[in-house]
Amino acid sequence: MLTASQLKEVFRIYAFRPLRRLGENYLIDANIKDKIINEFRPEKGEVVLEIGPGLGALTIDLARSGAILYAIEKDKKAFSILKDIIKDDFPNLKLLCSDILEFDLRIIASSKKLKVIGCLPFYITTPILEYLIDNRGVIESSLIMVQKEVGDRIQALPGATDYGPLSCFIQFYTRPIYIYTVKRDCFYPSPSVDSSLMRLEMRPEPAVEVKDETLFFRIIRGAFNQRRKTILNSLSRKAALSIDKEKLAEILKSVGIGPASRPESLSLSDFAAIANAITIS
Repeated sequence: MLTASQLKEVFRIYAFRPLRRLGENYLIDANIKDKIINEFRPEKGEVVLEIGPGLGALTIDLARSGAILYAIEKDKKAFSILKDIIKDDFPNLKLLCSDILEFDLRIIASSKKLKVIGCLPFYITTPILEYLIDNRGVIESSLIMVQKEVGDRIQALPGATDYGPLSCFIQFYTRPIYIYTVKRDCFYPSPSVDSSLMRLEMRPEPAVEVKDETLFFRIIRGAFNQRRKTILNSLSRKAALSIDKEKLAEILKSVGIGPASRPESLSLSDFAAIANAITIS
């Protein structure tokens, strides 16, 4: 991998200026790189998708494993530089210049589910997470680097300050596992915050049984849009649910949830109980 001084030289030669607003921060810590590769454990013959390879900090080691690697980079300039760095040394590596959110994973999926790895740009972290969830049918697991505050939200449990819609969404479909924190000085240019390395293991079935997933997530969003209010007041707004307040209070009591409960105290099972009760009422 390239050191900070080598990156500066590459930037000079190619007249390339990484954009902080696009999350173009490149890993320069070889020890962290090795830890990430060891955690990911790529194997020969398996299909791997790398999101945002940048200038190849992980790409070369991933390709050396013998995995069938698809590395998708959106930035055309970075893609051109990466091609020059990698050359044609790995027949098992396919470098693609594309927007990951527009890429059809079915093109590269095989009979065995693929594995995903990547440092997610902060400005599109949530859309990429949604993309991975939407493609859970062809993904086994993902090892991702995200801003620490996003990692905190992903793994937050009921009662925590960071617990919210993102926590519920990710935990409904996956088992998120926090690996470790990566300090900001492990990147060049250095970002303004630390990052978290996390593994998302796709669940074979959602964490809780829900009759109507659209309603389930509508309830969660409605609840947390007014998280300082009680669950009854949050959900009785017309923007949340078109249900009479007295009727809603009865539904909450019927599933053992106090109308005065705060949204952040409710678990996935609680939200599922509310959604299922409304569905059959």
